[in-house]
Amino acid sequence: MRPCHPKSHGELVKGWDQLAQERHRQISSGVDLSFDNVIVPTTLCLLGDCDPSIVLDVGSGTGEFTAQLAKAAGRVIAVEPSHASTVLARSVCGSTGNVQFVEASLEDAVDELGGVTVTAAVAVMSLMTTPDLRKFAGALAKLLRSPARFVAMLTHPCFWPKYWGYDEASWFQYETEIFIEAPFVISRCPTDIDTTHIHRPLEQYVTAFADAGFLLEKLVEPMPRAEVQALYPKYWAFPRFIGLRWLRIT
Repeated sequence: MRPCHPKSHGELVKGWDQLAQERHRQISSGVDLSFDNVIVPTTLCLLGDCDPSIVLDVGSGTGEFTAQLAKAAGRVIAVEPSHASTVLARSVCGSTGNVQFVEASLEDAVDELGGVTVTAAVAVMSLMTTPDLRKFAGALAKLLRSPARFVAMLTHPCFWPKYWGYDEASWFQYETEIFIEAPFVISRCPTDIDTTHIHRPLEQYVTAFADAGFLLEKLVEPMPRAEVQALYPKYWAFPRFIGLRWLRIT
């Protein structure tokens, strides 16, 4: 883990392009325990009472969650800036007939979608990789009908630094936004492919969306079931992820 300069969408996408094939393998093979047992069920639970008519999937990656979302939604608009990830996602979602792909950042997708509005939105493990949170929130506000809900799953800003051990690094300050570069690793599968995530204090997430017209109505800190916990190489002493649900109010 090392701090790096603030990166643009284009710079960030390079890492995800390189990782796409391996990420698809990790998820589709079930080696990513957290995806199947923590992230997906928590996200679907938070989406439970949202209007599924037109759902925006922001940072849809290689499409595994998108395919699950398509089963419950009338229509899914999957927005993903990584070309390599989008190619895989089209294949993963090939049997669905209700998914539209937009290969762009959310900010650019607003113009491409030409006035389309959605009834709900979700960002699964992508909010901490968007370089400008306020621009993201502003773009999302243009696409969400009011009232509508936005659900985000992300690494827990309080506990993720502790989990990876950089909370005691000289360069780390919890209250400061920091771009952090490191090889992409999940519990049971390391890689040597560098990706970048942005550490932000929880306050920054709440404030950015409040200023864009969103009300935070639910926060969850999921933990794996005991039988799943036993499969991890390292015991979960605290939550590694956080789920947030906002209501678009203005």
